[in-house]
Amino acid sequence: MALFNELSKAGLTTGMVTQKPIILKLTIPDFCWMNKRKIVYLDGIPVHSSDKQLQRDSEIDELLEAQGWEVLRIPYQPPITAKGLAEMMTKIKHFLNTDEET
Repeated sequence: MALFNELSKAGLTTGMVTQKPIILKLTIPDFCWMNKRKIVYLDGIPVHSSDKQLQRDSEIDELLEAQGWEVLRIPYQPPITAKGLAEMMTKIKHFLNTDEET
């Protein structure tokens, strides 16, 4: 929720949907910009560090990219700190090609 609030403050929620299921391998991205065909996943390290999960994530990325989506995965160690939140925002802004300060 904190990241969504920061994205909103930065004006990056226009055209974005959250938690929208995408029927490929039943994946639900954390943030999705349909108009830009860009998807962001926040991958909590405790869940997304097993070999099985890493393989599944890779397969999902390949399927999405084959359909014209750009995918950004941001690994993080919960809980998200203020520094971690700032780093996530920088990565997402760069990914969306909107590095200007707001």
